[in-house]
Amino acid sequence: MDYVGATAEWQSFWHLMGTDAIGRDVFSRVLYGTRTSLVIMVIAVTVAFFAGFPIGLYSGYRGGRFDQVLVLVMDSLYAFPGLLFAGLIAVLLGKGVVNIALAITVIYIPLYFRVTRAQVLSVREELFVEAARALGAKRSHIIARYIAMNVVIAVPVIFALSAADAILTAAGLSYLGLGLSGDIPDWGLDLSAGAARIDNGIWWSSVFPGLAIVLLTIGLSFLGEGLNDIINPLLKKERS
Repeated sequence: MDYVGATAEWQSFWHLMGTDAIGRDVFSRVLYGTRTSLVIMVIAVTVAFFAGFPIGLYSGYRGGRFDQVLVLVMDSLYAFPGLLFAGLIAVLLGKGVVNIALAITVIYIPLYFRVTRAQVLSVREELFVEAARALGAKRSHIIARYIAMNVVIAVPVIFALSAADAILTAAGLSYLGLGLSGDIPDWGLDLSAGAARIDNGIWWSSVFPGLAIVLLTIGLSFLGEGLNDIINPLLKKERS
């Protein structure tokens, strides 16, 4: 079936998802776009974790003026709309997989900080922490040995949920033209290019990248919910 000259065609033996308006195989671009999205996601949430988690640990345990200043800074960053903030950082850093991942990272550092700090405020009042202080343990030893191990169990849930959001943010940036350059296969770019040609009957070049975004984000969200049930079995009993 031919819609635009001889360039775009729907499913054939060699093109399972058809070709786009300039003859590129949609299936191949979806596969390569998966790799691009996963690389951006892994860099973004990993860097955000290694930045936000230790800062939240130290800030929550120390308290005082230092903690108040950090909370003010993180809350100010958290108040910005995520996509708008990431787009601003992406414009400053420029295009590229690493640059876009770092732009998205800035969104999630306050998230990891807030979650970690909230957990630390609860754990630091436990008796085993008081006992460690009474025995003269150093602050760094208490944080690493007694607090971090009890706080880190909440991180996998946030990690999975922020990963799903990072996929959507990366696709949104590319859709708006603030993400990757056109020579890199990307779901957001293909979705934007395909959406402009739906009126010409070429629906598949946007549907399949969009479907890939939906399936991956839903899968990561279910993973986060599953991890939450494993880590907090009492919540699972309350829902059932």
